[in-house]
Amino acid sequence: MTPGPRHRGFTLVELILAAMITALIAGATATALGQMSRARAASVAHQEAFSAAQAAADRIALDVLTAARDEDLAFCRVAVTDGGAPGAESDSILLLTRSLRRVRGLVESPEGADFEVQYRLLDGTLWRRCDPALDDYPDAGGVAAPVAEGIASLSIEACDRENWVASWDSDSDGLPYGVRIIVTARDSEGRATAVVRKVVPLDRVPPPPETADEDESAPPPAEGTP
Repeated sequence: MTPGPRHRGFTLVELILAAMITALIAGATATALGQMSRARAASVAHQEAFSAAQAAADRIALDVLTAARDEDLAFCRVAVTDGGAPGAESDSILLLTRSLRRVRGLVESPEGADFEVQYRLLDGTLWRRCDPALDDYPDAGGVAAPVAEGIASLSIEACDRENWVASWDSDSDGLPYGVRIIVTARDSEGRATAVVRKVVPLDRVPPPPETADEDESAPPPAEGTP
């Protein structure tokens, strides 16, 4: 009778090698997964910070674009106030803007087209105050609402045609040639920082005054006049 084949088991050395290879593969996999998780978290944090900075800069820029312009400076206002320290700026801006959007949303309460708009940074939140103009309190009243949270700094400068200056008041300086907005924001956990910069040019030429149509304003010609 022919004996059957003999089955050889694993030696101790082979088992140790197999365990080492398994441990190396598991360690490499864990490292790769950890790196992917950290990269994803960093990307989400940066996106959160960038979205906050962009929302703040875009909202301010939109109001600067619609700033009222008139040959009479009593009906225009662009005032930039310097605040905070370098790297932690907390500037503010006060504007007279023209918009058809109501402040309080009450149809039965007409508000006109001119509004005073003010932006301030308080405890990491950018606030926008809006109030129908013109009244005796150009820097108070109206409705305030948060624009964006996580704002670390807000820098606003005005251009005098040649230089960017930290403070400006159109009552004495006239309208600036442009406004530069720099917003720095952080995510909710403080892991990422994003900076958004916007430069908004201002057309300093006021729109022409409204005139009646020539056919309507001119008197009808007399009978028999050629």
